Amino acid sequence: MLTNIHVKNFAIIDEADIDLNDNLNIFTGETGAGKSLLLGALNMALGARTPKDIIRENAESALSELTFTGISKKAVNMLEEAGISVEGDEAVISKKLLNNGRSIVRVNGEASSAAFVKELAGVLIDIYGQNEHQSLLKKERQMEILDGFAGETVKTLKEKVGEAYSLFRKLKTESEGLDGDEQSRMRRADLLEYEINEIESAALKAGEEEELKDRHRLLANARLIAEGLSEAYDCINGDGRSGDSLSEAIRALSRISAFDEKLQSIEDSLSDIDGYLSDAAREINSYTENLPDDSSELEETEERLDLISRMKSKYGNTVELIDEYYANAKEELGKLKDYEGYSEKLKKDLQAAERELEKLSAKLTAKRKEAAGVLSGKITEALGELNFNQVEFKIDISEKKDFHSDGVDDCTFMISLNPGEPIRPVQDVASGGELSRIMLGIKSVMAGKDSVGTLIFDEIDAGISGRTAQMVSEKLCRIAYDHQVICITHLPQIASMADSHYEISKSVEDGKTKTSIRRLDESEIKNELARLTGGAEITEKVYESALEMKALADKRKKAIRQDMT
Repeated sequence: MLTNIHVKNFAIIDEADIDLNDNLNIFTGETGAGKSLLLGALNMALGARTPKDIIRENAESALSELTFTGISKKAVNMLEEAGISVEGDEAVISKKLLNNGRSIVRVNGEASSAAFVKELAGVLIDIYGQNEHQSLLKKERQMEILDGFAGETVKTLKEKVGEAYSLFRKLKTESEGLDGDEQSRMRRADLLEYEINEIESAALKAGEEEELKDRHRLLANARLIAEGLSEAYDCINGDGRSGDSLSEAIRALSRISAFDEKLQSIEDSLSDIDGYLSDAAREINSYTENLPDDSSELEETEERLDLISRMKSKYGNTVELIDEYYANAKEELGKLKDYEGYSEKLKKDLQAAERELEKLSAKLTAKRKEAAGVLSGKITEALGELNFNQVEFKIDISEKKDFHSDGVDDCTFMISLNPGEPIRPVQDVASGGELSRIMLGIKSVMAGKDSVGTLIFDEIDAGISGRTAQMVSEKLCRIAYDHQVICITHLPQIASMADSHYEISKSVEDGKTKTSIRRLDESEIKNELARLTGGAEITEKVYESALEMKALADKRKKAIRQDMT
């Protein structure tokens, strides 16, 4: 779960450090106080692109840091596979956005990428805002929900269908590429034979080009190398100056070295140098004697390098790629030479692949329909608990015209919100507020299937009030039994169910606007509920109403939790 949010210099948030509860965390505040900024800071840490103008005025950077504890085994494995150390079951994700537009992303103190953080966030936290509600209108998202509910059986079948589809497409493409013109096939065969012979004649070897380049460099500079070696040899032994002087120095020291051990050490050092110089002179002489002086070898080396360059430009940039081209060419030539046998085999393989794909797709469809029936019933029940009276919900599975990598199924969520109205696709019926409640109902059903520990709901109260708001609050309470829930709301019915209640407020200090976030105590919670209930003027009756709402919520929450134990 998300145990701490630390935000600094993010827009009008100077600094906020928020410790969170593991059940239902509610955030409330006046319009414009900065509730959306909290989500913005969360999204920044989780890999979202954030403009640099979000950095607080006169600050050098903005920081958002999230601490998760009790993370799943899947999250731990992801971290370890990425080479990031894990202490216990904790993950700390941070992003610092700098004034120059650069950002520094860290996970458990180690540098990371936004792409990895997004992937990691997918197993740690779900954020349900307006965009997520709207995604419910897309058929792809509806299919994801159904397949997620169906579980491992459908997941395994989808993988098998994907593999069968890849083979089917490969064979189909190959079949469609068959050329019925015999003359074209013969021309193609002639070209392939020429290319195969050319590659075989070249007989390229791995590493050969590098060796030839080294040899060419030596041959092309043989004269300069010989001159340099001669000069070096003369410096050591020319006119006998170097060797004689050193020998005289050694003889002089040998006459006096018996008088002091330090002199003996100097004599030994000079003797070593004399030995090194002699060895170097012999090596120079030997290298000079073996130095190539063959213009024909240089010409042959250049021709070989030119051949390698031509082969690379025609068949692949490395010997490995040329070998791969060669193997493919031989395979294609074999097919062309036995065209009738090849085309007949391809036809049979394609038919077999299509039958296998049909069989697997049919199994996948059957499992999806089975899951759709169960899920439809559960979602209908959940929507009833969210004050959708006499709602009818159905998941329709229809067949696409063609095969696809995930089967042949189209998934459509169908709903009738009122008795007597025909059941129609969700996207044709539901308003924004209804979509948010439908998504909450679906999430409540899917919660038990998720390994994600933290759920964030924003705008869940769009377009609702009264009894509906009360039922939404109870649904959030149920989800929060085995998930951490964070909810931003402006409704007292939802806020009254909080296990932890936080206020987001805005103030002006020294001429600067500042947003602060703090956890409320019991008396402050009652005052905030009264504000949410009564607006600007909190009368005695409004306050009493807030107290009553809080007492009833506590009683209802206790009953819900006992019922779920």
